[in-house]
Amino acid sequence: MLPLQSVRKPTPSGKPYFLFILVAIVAIGSGLIVQSSKAPPAERPEFKKLILLPNTKPLVDVDFIDHNGQKFGMAAFKGKWSILFFGFTNCPDICPTTMQTLKQVKAKIEQRGLWHNYQTIMVSVDPERDTTARLASYVPYFDPEFIGISGPLESTTSFAKNLGILFFKGDQAANGGYDVDHGAAIILVDPQGQYAGVMTAPHLEESISEDLIALANYAGIKPSSTETASTSVKRNTAPLTPDVSSENQSLVFENAWIRPAPPGVSAMAAYFDLVNTSDHDIVINQSASPSFDMTMIHSTLIEDGIASMEHMDKLIIPAQSTVSLAPLGVHMMLMRPTEPLNLGDSAEITLVTQDGTEYQHLVTVKAQPNK
Repeated sequence: MLPLQSVRKPTPSGKPYFLFILVAIVAIGSGLIVQSSKAPPAERPEFKKLILLPNTKPLVDVDFIDHNGQKFGMAAFKGKWSILFFGFTNCPDICPTTMQTLKQVKAKIEQRGLWHNYQTIMVSVDPERDTTARLASYVPYFDPEFIGISGPLESTTSFAKNLGILFFKGDQAANGGYDVDHGAAIILVDPQGQYAGVMTAPHLEESISEDLIALANYAGIKPSSTETASTSVKRNTAPLTPDVSSENQSLVFENAWIRPAPPGVSAMAAYFDLVNTSDHDIVINQSASPSFDMTMIHSTLIEDGIASMEHMDKLIIPAQSTVSLAPLGVHMMLMRPTEPLNLGDSAEITLVTQDGTEYQHLVTVKAQPNK
């Protein structure tokens, strides 16, 4: 895979996120927080990504509101391991990708009968826009058991910093929109309501699932007889509109798909492989779609644990080469659909080169392909 060229915005000042990660890593030891009356085995498992703290850390006492409009305080963390992810509903790439990954994690752990010991919580880092109603349409879209919480900006900031998570509101565009750079780590809170561990990005379903299953077994958690071996993942079985790309083009779209979005969400993302069949480089510097008010090529970056997006002024596809747009990397940001797009619907996407050549492709809204 060939590198992409982008124009990168300056890293916002006041991002000492690496200090938080450094403190967490330095604090790691061989101890495990025992969450069960049953003594764990003597030998701690070797986790793939999970870092457990030898000494748990109390959470700051703040009151949130969940997506059902109910108070969500410290008592809501008691009795289960809480998997916390900080995000916002207008995020087009890393947030829905992580939420989808956590949905797959839940299904895998359910197969082992251990999900009764866990809960997934998304903490909004955009309380200005993430109202209760918006969270109610966004979070359960990924799984009806997932919980979305939000609170005043000052309280959210205090809670996030307590867990080593920072977030920053980006500059506001002329249309009023803005991005939020935020810590991408998954935080683990133990059944006593204490900060207990962290998983740094990127997040892979297999690693997270194996670590949480190992953690449950190590802590002496027994499978629940009420859980079944079947997963809760619902598959879309409706026939999908085939992707259409003109033959004999110098630039060919392959493996194209648009990520479905929860109702009311104004940001979506498209992903595809761009195959340059010509003997010269192709430089894309514009994009458009009649199905969206605005489109642009973005790159998701994770630096010092902070996830942010950067606009790319141009995208170069070298001669006889392929460049991939994929989750948690370069993607096409699709803003404000002109009408709702559901699974199986399609949208035309146009890429325009520096010399004015246009390449069109009809892309279908699909669940994320398994690779």
